[in-house]
Amino acid sequence: MQSADNADSGNQLRVETNNPNLKGESFNWEMTEVLNNINIGFFSRDIIADKYINLSEGCPKIYGYTLDDFFANSKLWYDVIYPADKVVVEKEDAFLLNGQKCVSEYRIVHKDGSLRWLEVKAIPVIQDGVYVRVDGIVSDITDRKTAELEVIRAKELTEIIMNSLPGIFYLYNEQGEFIYWNQNLEIVTGYSTEEIFSLHPLDLFVQEDKELLAGNIVRVFEKGTSEVEARLLTKDGQEIPYYCNGRKVKIGDTVCLVGMGLDITERKKAAESLQKNEEMLSHILNSIPQSIFWKDKNSVFLGGNTVFAHGVGLKDVESIVGKTDFDLPCDLQEAHKYQKDDQEIMASGQPRIHYIETQQHADGEVFWIDTTKIPLKDSNNNVYGVLGIYDDITERKVEEERQKKVTADLIQKNIGLRQFSYIVSHNLRSPISKILGLASLFEKEDTNPINQELIEYLVNEVSNLDTVVKDLNTIVSCHDSGNQQIEQISLIDKMQLIQQALGDEIMQTGAQITWDFSQVEKLRSLRAYFYSIMFNLISNAIKYKHPDRPLKIHVESGLEADYIYISVKDNGLGIDLARYGTKIFGLYNRFHTGNIPGKGIGLNLVKTQAETLGGRVELESTVDEGTTFRVYLPKNE
Repeated sequence: MQSADNADSGNQLRVETNNPNLKGESFNWEMTEVLNNINIGFFSRDIIADKYINLSEGCPKIYGYTLDDFFANSKLWYDVIYPADKVVVEKEDAFLLNGQKCVSEYRIVHKDGSLRWLEVKAIPVIQDGVYVRVDGIVSDITDRKTAELEVIRAKELTEIIMNSLPGIFYLYNEQGEFIYWNQNLEIVTGYSTEEIFSLHPLDLFVQEDKELLAGNIVRVFEKGTSEVEARLLTKDGQEIPYYCNGRKVKIGDTVCLVGMGLDITERKKAAESLQKNEEMLSHILNSIPQSIFWKDKNSVFLGGNTVFAHGVGLKDVESIVGKTDFDLPCDLQEAHKYQKDDQEIMASGQPRIHYIETQQHADGEVFWIDTTKIPLKDSNNNVYGVLGIYDDITERKVEEERQKKVTADLIQKNIGLRQFSYIVSHNLRSPISKILGLASLFEKEDTNPINQELIEYLVNEVSNLDTVVKDLNTIVSCHDSGNQQIEQISLIDKMQLIQQALGDEIMQTGAQITWDFSQVEKLRSLRAYFYSIMFNLISNAIKYKHPDRPLKIHVESGLEADYIYISVKDNGLGIDLARYGTKIFGLYNRFHTGNIPGKGIGLNLVKTQAETLGGRVELESTVDEGTTFRVYLPKNE
């Protein structure tokens, strides 16, 4: 080796020996060859002179620098130390100053830029109490450190993974001695590391579940795997439902059980909630009077309610599952139709609402049903089946047929009655007219007082009969509006015509008539009927004015749903509805005493004409305060 004071000695390592059997130069050469061919460097450095005494060829291999580089810079060994690791060398110097041997590990920056791990064994030389030299060996331990770091990283990664698991992780041998577990086991149970080492796995579960667990542990070691649900018992006495699994593994010569446990508290709650919801849904479905079922894409029944099951002759809902319409007691043609409907609805993805079809029950009786079918879709909008709901409307259909027959009979009877009314009204008019004419002639020629009186009676009665026949003809004509045309009517024009027609009555009574047609100014209806309705209502208001106050009549229009209403309000005598309420619209009914003109058919005509137009009449009245009639007529837009 080259020294600071003997540069021509080359790179040979100078080693002193007292062995007389070895020549110094030969031994030096041999030792140099040994050290130069292993990845170890030897050094000897004069601390006082701050220079190398000896360096082996191993140093350039380790550092990447030449011996000349080292001899030229005695601080090179320090300069290449990784900055963060220089503190290690600084601590080492303190031990060397005290004459203590040191073994240290640190990183250097190799000349090629890579990081290398070194192990340095240094021996201080003390002379007369002074630290004068240090001798040592440098080894490149990069491979070993890399392997150690990989092991450490792998262990750290394993710890991170195990402690990041959502549940508890455990590893124990056949004797039930814990070998490894993750932090969650300590967190969940509340036991410390030392306490878990002293526990058997069964000690972590409630007494009632230990027998079940023990059997599953035995099954793992015999069969290789098992799983179980049991209640974990914490240190403070809490019981937590857990799902635990186990698998047999062999670590070295030791057979162990490795497994995980998951807290299933929420799953248990969800399962209980789901069960309650299913029970409630089942109760609701079985309480609904309609028949309900659902099928898969092949029209195979997946379920239904009790009403449906009983309707098709099955004892319970479970009996429906797996069957098709062809397994039920229905006509073969009906079964084909039902499945054809299913496939069309599922193919279109659109529901079919309230269509009427027939169904044959278990006893062979045919029923009418109102059916709705809806395609069932998953979260991706893919159709996976069909839901059916149907209602037995047989009674309704029977009632409809009965009503049709009754209506037809009523129409026929009404036609007959109307024809009879025409016959009566027309055929009686002629003889009545003749009787009146004869009575008139007889009155002029006969001077007998008795005959004269009889003829007056006869004339009066025949006149009354003539009036009745005319009124009957008027009422009958109200029901025969088929040939009349719907027209647009101006409310203001009609009110002005009615005021003209009732001019004398308005003047005699001093009636004040006002109106407000701001909401509805015009309507479409039968002109003659509308005029008759309004004329009779206003005429009645004038007839039954209160004697103690000026008469006020107010007419107003408005809209309500699909109707236009016209209200006629007065401050007249009013009507005792408690007494006459059921007779208001009867024929020839009068509700006030006194000499008030009229025959008692006006309100009957109002009601008949309003209903003929498709409307109705409502009434509010208070005795001595007044009356309000409200006539509702369809919009006819």
